[in-house]
Amino acid sequence: MKVTRVVCALALSLTGGVGVATSAWAAPSSTLTYNLAGCTGPSGTPTAFDATKQPGGAAALHLTDGSAIFVLMMAYNTDTNAVLFSTPGFQNNGLPTVTCHLTQPTTGAHLVVTGLITPVE
Repeated sequence: MKVTRVVCALALSLTGGVGVATSAWAAPSSTLTYNLAGCTGPSGTPTAFDATKQPGGAAALHLTDGSAIFVLMMAYNTDTNAVLFSTPGFQNNGLPTVTCHLTQPTTGAHLVVTGLITPVE
């Protein structure tokens, strides 16, 4: 149950509370675009990229060039000095993470996010 709450809190914090469609099978009416910059990570990490997210979706951002998905593992609000969420254990698994800065598109909050960039198959 705790993981479900964390995922719900993440989805709300990243979308700024944007609601989902009233029908479970209805297509989303819009997407949010995130401008990630100042990115650091393993060799080949882009220093900046744009990604989109469907309202009410999980913590996965689709790069606008269609090449990959940025799966968020942690988000930190630099305005309030608060961790918005952190996936348990991800720091200890040795995966090559990417950290970026972004301004949340609906609230204007300044965030530092860490996650994995996974190629689209």
